[in-house]
Amino acid sequence: MRALLSVSDKSGIVEFAQGLERMGWEIISTGGTYKKLNDSGVKVIEIDEVTKFPECFEGRVKTLNPFVHGGILHKRADEAHVTQAKELGVEGIDLVCVNLYPFKETIERTEDFDEIIENIDIGGPTMVRSAAKNFNDVLIVTDVLDYDSIIEALENNADSLEFRRDLMIKAYEHTASYDAMIANYMNGRFNNGFGEYQFITGKKSFQTRYGENPHQKGALYEFDNHFTNNFNQVKGEASFNNINDVNGALKIASSFGDENAVCIVKHGNPCGFALKGTLLESYTEALSCDPISAFGGVVAVNGIIDKALAKKMNEIFLEVVMAGDFTDEALEVFAKKKRLKLFSQGGEKLVMSKDSYDFKHVDGGFVYQNSDCICENEVYNAHKKSELTATEQEMKDLEIAWKVQDLPSQTVWSMSKIVLW
Repeated sequence: MRALLSVSDKSGIVEFAQGLERMGWEIISTGGTYKKLNDSGVKVIEIDEVTKFPECFEGRVKTLNPFVHGGILHKRADEAHVTQAKELGVEGIDLVCVNLYPFKETIERTEDFDEIIENIDIGGPTMVRSAAKNFNDVLIVTDVLDYDSIIEALENNADSLEFRRDLMIKAYEHTASYDAMIANYMNGRFNNGFGEYQFITGKKSFQTRYGENPHQKGALYEFDNHFTNNFNQVKGEASFNNINDVNGALKIASSFGDENAVCIVKHGNPCGFALKGTLLESYTEALSCDPISAFGGVVAVNGIIDKALAKKMNEIFLEVVMAGDFTDEALEVFAKKKRLKLFSQGGEKLVMSKDSYDFKHVDGGFVYQNSDCICENEVYNAHKKSELTATEQEMKDLEIAWKVQDLPSQTVWSMSKIVLW
């Protein structure tokens, strides 16, 4: 059995190669991966010994070769394929481990277009797609987190068709998201972000309990780990509707910087908001806006929830509480509520991911736009159009009203009462 290892992210690759080597696998590799494995004592064959052709054009061409792709793609159960492989001197490659050139890291680091172009992988995606197409015979590995499970499966003869199929799906997801990222970048650089096609990709963070209704399935997909980086789901299993309400409440509460903002949302509408001297006071006043609608609602607290605030919140049924963080004592109080879901950002205050674009589903497609934002001093920099001059209190009231009505623009919002600062 032969494995071809060619990775940009080399974390764990030595241990993976050693695991294969222990089972008698022959290891083939390229460039920097070959050097790392060779320096680590792995017995490894350099790619040009397989291709019978040197790497060329500054490494642009090294695996684009029939001895590589023939070795990957020929069907082992097809007698004609096997016969032709022998006639051509093509040996099988039974495992392909590839992760791609760091295009995302490159565009985040530099505007140098020549360097960006050189970090578009060609041979890697081609090998991934070839191996994925022939998943019946070839294991395709694109995720460093899968190394241990693959070694375990091989050691226990558990690399079933279903196991290989799951790796195949992950491989095509990998190349699809990679190509989408490149296309979106090029359109952003040269077409103001609005090309002939728009690709929206996200990685599944978790499955929701169900969709908007119990008969629907749902899941949260995130951009570049934005949700995972911003939130730790401390307790409970969130639903589709919970996440939608969390998003609206977060947008409002986080828009007030370091202030003690508390926002309560129910079914896509804020039913309470307040800014007071303490978070406990803010929650109490926000709840007073519409305590009936707040039952079963989502609360966003722009700060750290302590025991006193947790006890106050526990007086009614709440679906979700999100906050900068929770004290240990607060978590003990909330533990008594079995159906309550808790989200923490692990910091002093709530923050937004600040996605650069926004889109909405319409029948048959979606509309797409650059993200809007309520900038920090948007209200205070407004042009005076009357003879009256607003007081400091009136300006603060205006800021609150502006942010509450404008930020969650994806829904129609209504409030019976806002408690002003």
